[in-house]
Amino acid sequence: IVIFDGENIGIIDCLEKKINFKKIFKFLNKKNNTLVIHSCRQDLEIFLPIVKKIKFTVFDTQIAALFNGYTEPPSYKKLVQDFCKISLDKALQKEDWLKRPIDNERINYLINDVYYLKIIFNKFNNLLVKNNKLKLFNKLIKKEIFKISHEDYPVIYKKKLGSNILKNKKFIKIINFRNKIAKKINLPKNWVFSDKEIIRNIKNEEISIISKNLKKIEIINLTKLIKDLKKTFSKIN
Repeated sequence: IVIFDGENIGIIDCLEKKINFKKIFKFLNKKNNTLVIHSCRQDLEIFLPIVKKIKFTVFDTQIAALFNGYTEPPSYKKLVQDFCKISLDKALQKEDWLKRPIDNERINYLINDVYYLKIIFNKFNNLLVKNNKLKLFNKLIKKEIFKISHEDYPVIYKKKLGSNILKNKKFIKIINFRNKIAKKINLPKNWVFSDKEIIRNIKNEEISIISKNLKKIEIINLTKLIKDLKKTFSKIN
């Protein structure tokens, strides 16, 4: 966990057993706090099981970019390049962060991952105020937080597979299977097997599961689950 208050940067090692993460999360989860996050979904998914309800204000720099001229959701690297004229090296993004000790290269990577957020926040916040869009932006953010808090599955499933798909027990088995593996190996769900890949394999005739984070037996079991759903998918859709 990396936290930057505008002056100081704190790096907290999640493998340290003595750290009380609940206290840290509760300290951050206050109404008068604003947390600036780039692409907030995964961060909030970590927060919610601990704090139950998000009280702090979220400023998502990726969503703010879409309010200010960007036609596609930009990466953090793209925003740093645009606003700070600095090219970040993101080669360590998908490294094994369980390795210890954390060397200086990784520490510098973590610092850079939050340091420029303040600059980006100030630029976008000023533009939102100037263009009278801040209220609309905050309304959308609250809507996003509500979705994350109350929906187990992304809206994309409803759009691509039909509104009834979320009630289907065979589909829920596929999602739960993927999520259980993600939790076990401590990786984001989409790194294990993405939502888009789940949809593609359900809709296409052939099943093709490619994931470096799935074991062979897990791919076999996931294929069986998808095949089982596909037998009745046309009726569902």
